[in-house]
Amino acid sequence: MDAEIVVNTDIKQKDSRHALVIAIEHCAFFDQNGDWEPKSSNTASEVLSHGPAISFIKAIQRVNHKLMEKNPNETFLFDVILICNNQIPENQSKIVTSAKHYGLEISRFCFCNDASFTNSMLSNNVKLFLSTNRDDIVKTQERGLPAALLCKQVAQEAVDQLKFLFIGDSLGIPEDLKGEMFNVNQPHSLQITQASLKELVAVIGQMRSKFGQDDSPLRTCLVTLWSPRDVCVRALKTFRDWGMEVEEAYCLAGTPPSAILAQIQPHVLCGDGLYHMRDVAALS
Repeated sequence: MDAEIVVNTDIKQKDSRHALVIAIEHCAFFDQNGDWEPKSSNTASEVLSHGPAISFIKAIQRVNHKLMEKNPNETFLFDVILICNNQIPENQSKIVTSAKHYGLEISRFCFCNDASFTNSMLSNNVKLFLSTNRDDIVKTQERGLPAALLCKQVAQEAVDQLKFLFIGDSLGIPEDLKGEMFNVNQPHSLQITQASLKELVAVIGQMRSKFGQDDSPLRTCLVTLWSPRDVCVRALKTFRDWGMEVEEAYCLAGTPPSAILAQIQPHVLCGDGLYHMRDVAALS
């Protein structure tokens, strides 16, 4: 079955040719524990409890608002679509109703199945897929599509800055050492992940450059988890070459990351292909 696209007529549609399109899995928007079950005869009008993506959406809306303040004709904006593998009409209506209830600027709702997922991402010009489910992130990355972990915020009101945190260990390791450090399958998976990461870094860097150092609604951070300082320095240079001036960098050298993560409170955690997203439980 082909994907079904529902356009949110309550908001002005962005030009997807120029916008930075982010697809977010529906389970990150709404806490659906048991909520798919009908509670009344009018299930379409019921509102789902909101999930961890709310603070992320609010932060994105603030970035877009600041960009429009600078240039009312700006087209290089964040454009969010919701992607869902539930194609039951009643549940689709409930998702759309809930998004509108919370005032979320979601341009389109894409209801698809596993077979049409990749085409749905490509046809909507998606630059990044976000989920709180590590298995879904891994599955998406294995398809050659950019994917990252949507982090839960301690405070839902954390919307003043949209924060991207990138893991960069593999980006700073010299090429002649990668063959010794990685198993036989890792170099190929690293190449796939890093190719999509490079494109994402470039567009995030371009958007960040539209703001000054003070009062920017968008912040970029880099962390190397186990590598020495020189690897972190090379990773920073790689990001600069890709078009992003990272504002905060942390070389943990094996130190548990919990304290830094609690300080940064990132909305998005982007891996470099070295760490399997199923194995980063300590990072969220």
